[in-house]
Amino acid sequence: MNVSDELLDKYFKNECTPEEKLLVINYLNEIDEFPDHLIAKSDWDNAADAPMSFVKSDQLFEEIKKQTFAKPKKLIYLKIVAAVAVIAIIFSIIFIKIKKVDIKLNIAKINGIIPDKIIWKSFVNYTDKIQFITLPDLSTVKVYPDGELSYALPFVKAKREIFLKGKGFFQVAKDKKHPFIVYAKGISTTALGTSFTITANDKSKYIKVRLHTGKVWVKSVDSSHHILTFSKVLLPGNELVYNGIKNEIKVILPNLPAIEKDSSHEINFKQVPLAAVFSALSKHYKVKISFNPTDLKEISFTGNLNLYLPLNDVLKEITELNKLNQLKTPEGYEIKK
Repeated sequence: MNVSDELLDKYFKNECTPEEKLLVINYLNEIDEFPDHLIAKSDWDNAADAPMSFVKSDQLFEEIKKQTFAKPKKLIYLKIVAAVAVIAIIFSIIFIKIKKVDIKLNIAKINGIIPDKIIWKSFVNYTDKIQFITLPDLSTVKVYPDGELSYALPFVKAKREIFLKGKGFFQVAKDKKHPFIVYAKGISTTALGTSFTITANDKSKYIKVRLHTGKVWVKSVDSSHHILTFSKVLLPGNELVYNGIKNEIKVILPNLPAIEKDSSHEINFKQVPLAAVFSALSKHYKVKISFNPTDLKEISFTGNLNLYLPLNDVLKEITELNKLNQLKTPEGYEIKK
C-alpha cells in the first residue's frame, strides 16, 4: 500500500478524515522505517532541540571540550556545530519514532482495535450490476456499480464502522450495543437497526442519505474540508441532501400519500408509511385491516402490489418483508408485531 506525502502531512497535522486516518495507520503498520524522502532537509534544519538532563548535558559538554579546546578556533567551531547537528538529528529521529508509535496507539484507541491486528478489507463493484455483500455482523449491503466498501477487522468492537464511496443500500442487523456507522465524503450516518441508502459519488457535488425504515443520525465529521457543521435525525421517507459546492443542507420530506393505481391493476407505493398502505388496501378490498399504529410508526413501504391477488397473499408479502404477523379475524385481518 502506498500513501501520498500530502496525506501523511495531513495526518500529522490531524486534518485527516476517519477514512484517511485508517488508510495511514494501515500503511504505518506495514513499514518498519520511514523512507528517506519523507524527511526533508528542511525538517532536519528546523528540528527543535530535544530536552536533555543536566547530567547528560554536562557529560556531553566535557567530552566536546576535551576534543576541541586544544584545536584551532576554526576547527573548534566546526566540530561544535557538527556535534550539535548530530545531536539534533538523533533526537529528531527519536521524536519521529515516538510520534509514530503514539499515533498508532491513538487511532487504535479511537477504533477499539489493537494496532498489530488490523486487517483492512475492501470490496469494489467493477460490474454494471448491483452486488450483494454480507458483513461480519450479518448486516447486508447492496453495492451499486463503481461503488467501494471498506472496513477494518475485527469488525465488531465498540462500533461497526464502514467507509463508502459511491452508492450503497444498507440493511443493518440490530445491535444496540454496537452502533453501525457509515462514513462517506465527510459525513457519518449512524443506525442501530434499520435500512437506508447513501449516495456519495466522487464526481457529484451532492451527498444523499435516504432512510427507508427505522431511524438514523446524520452529521458532519470532516471539518478540514469546510463541510457545514450539522446534525440531523431522519425518519422513514426522509432524505438528507448536502450540496458540497454551496455548502448547504436540506432534508426532503416524503410527499404523502404517494399512492397511484395504474391500468394494470397495480398500486404503486413510494416511501409510504405502512399504516397508509394498509388503509389503501382496506379501501380497495373492502375488508377491515386493523393494527396498532405504534407497531408501524417507523416502517414505510416502496413497491408495486398486484390487486388481482387475494388480499391474504398481498398481506403475506408485506408482513413477511417487515417481520410482522397477520391474523384472520371475523371482520377481516389483524396485523401484529
